[in-house]
Amino acid sequence: MLTSSREPNKVHRLNNPPSQAGKSDAPLSPDDLLQPLPEGALVAQESCYILRLCSQAPGYNVYIVEELGATFPCPNPACGYTENTSGDSICRACGSELHGVVPLRRRYQLHEYRESAGLQAAARATTQGLQHVALLPHVYFSEKPYTDEERYYIMLPETTLPSAELLPLPQKLARVLNWGAQLAEGLAYLHHHGICWPEVTARHILVHEKSALWCDLSHAQLLPEDAATAARARAADVSGLVKTLHYLITGQTEFIPIPELPPNLHSLFERVFNGHEGVPTAMQLADALRTASENVRRPSHVRIRIGKHTDVGRVREFNEDSVLALTLERVRASVPETISLLAVADGMGGHVAGDIASSLAIDTLAVQMVTQLLTPHLTNHTDTIAEHAHEWLATAVQAANAAILAYRHSIGNNMGTTLVAAVVIGNVVHIANVGDSRAYLLNEKGIRQITTDHSLVERLISLGHIDQREARTHPQRNVIYRTLGDTPHVEVDYFTEYLNPGDRLLLCSDGLSAKLEDNEIWEIVMQSASPQDACEHLVQAANERGGEDNISVIILGADLEGDSRDI
Repeated sequence: MLTSSREPNKVHRLNNPPSQAGKSDAPLSPDDLLQPLPEGALVAQESCYILRLCSQAPGYNVYIVEELGATFPCPNPACGYTENTSGDSICRACGSELHGVVPLRRRYQLHEYRESAGLQAAARATTQGLQHVALLPHVYFSEKPYTDEERYYIMLPETTLPSAELLPLPQKLARVLNWGAQLAEGLAYLHHHGICWPEVTARHILVHEKSALWCDLSHAQLLPEDAATAARARAADVSGLVKTLHYLITGQTEFIPIPELPPNLHSLFERVFNGHEGVPTAMQLADALRTASENVRRPSHVRIRIGKHTDVGRVREFNEDSVLALTLERVRASVPETISLLAVADGMGGHVAGDIASSLAIDTLAVQMVTQLLTPHLTNHTDTIAEHAHEWLATAVQAANAAILAYRHSIGNNMGTTLVAAVVIGNVVHIANVGDSRAYLLNEKGIRQITTDHSLVERLISLGHIDQREARTHPQRNVIYRTLGDTPHVEVDYFTEYLNPGDRLLLCSDGLSAKLEDNEIWEIVMQSASPQDACEHLVQAANERGGEDNISVIILGADLEGDSRDI
């Protein structure tokens, strides 16, 4: 809060309206204007005076006011007490001498209204002394500065946080979730005291780094006395906050999926936009947002087991596939912390071409991980790694593409490779995909293909020209339109998944997926004793179906230690 040490001047009580007072940024109709108070006019029971008029709107003025009474801050840095008055010779809090201390006069924003409608909530909050870390401090009062005309005031700190309405979009997920938890807790506090916020938008929220506040109580209202109506009002507040958070995360007013959200929170966002029943209370939303924020910044630990297997198959002479399973696990303060990089690359271009391309991709990813992920992980920067894992993966994939392209040009070959790669930190999985190597998520409920093949037959399927069964025998099933090593900047698909207890993440080359149906893969994995056992059984099954191609598979089994509550 800004302060002033100057002596006030032109301070005076009002009897009649002055002929000129203040200036407005834009011309308004005289009938709409609320006659502003002149500089020096006393307000707030003559405890403050008008320093200047800031702005005008119909029936509404904003001023900067300054306290008449000065305060004397304690000069002792360890104390910080600011409420000493002119009659004090020593600090009331610590006893330090106040001789020579410069007096300070605090300044505030003063919002002045013609009508009292809509200000009842502000009045209740003041009379009940409501204070919350997510509620901008304010004082409400009414006075008659001119004759019998009642005017209504809300006094706020002079310096406030920036409005969320002015933020560049989209904002970082972890930051918005943290803001949302604070705002939901503040909303629950207001609901408990009979106040609702029927119009929740970004302009009613102030934010700065890790802090978020509700502002402008003139937009708040008292909850209806009818219980059913009050419940609907509270639910509308929660829905409005959810939509505002979605807007800050995505920059969109219409619902779009947010893959980085935990499944339970993503389901809530979708329910709110679809108008479905089951909107949680504000405190339930706060708990869910707080848990999600903690998981994004410091993901829940996943105890993992990894299996991997690659085989040349029964027809090919050389194995052009390459596989990477690189994991670092350490225990710090009795808490296990794991970071893993998994990748399957299926090379193309024949022997001494395809195998080199896939190896270059794997080697580049491994080097990037050791230098850019594992080193920060070992130097206690795990939070930063988790927050920027997606960006790291994107950079690493482009580095692999550049390495292959450079080697291809140096030998005059048309080598290339597919790639499916996953960075696993805690229970969060970031996946990158180029080509027709795949990622699947399996659990007791079934199997789901995460990635989409960049192949001709996949396009034909999407257009409805063929089905999945026909794709397996289509004469152009091996035609791929996107690979590493083809262009200077390769287009990559990215996905984010959250692992729950019992989940299995499977990465494979098309030597497996082209031979086994999804339900067959699921049955083998779920019936196997371990991820390694499952990998070996899958390769064996693909070979028994002909084994015309190289076969590679990695399986990560997850045992999550965390909270998977629904809301």
